[in-house]
Amino acid sequence: MMSLGSLLIGFLTAVLYCAIVIFIAWVVLWVLQSVFGIAIEGNVLRWGKIIVALICAIVLLTWLFAALGGVAAPPFPRLR
Repeated sequence: MMSLGSLLIGFLTAVLYCAIVIFIAWVVLWVLQSVFGIAIEGNVLRWGKIIVALICAIVLLTWLFAALGGVAAPPFPRLR
């Protein structure tokens, strides 16, 4: 059984991964629109948001699976 502290650290790590994914998507969108002047079509923007949401859902579900006792792959596997 995991302690409360390790559950919190794991959850905060998962939230940090989601924040990084969202930030990178926002930067890519900003660079394309502001720097290069490329207009993003609404349908493309919608699919991009869906993909970012799916990535965040996978990260959070992986954390939940590990917290409930399932075996999830470690984010940084050891190389031997």
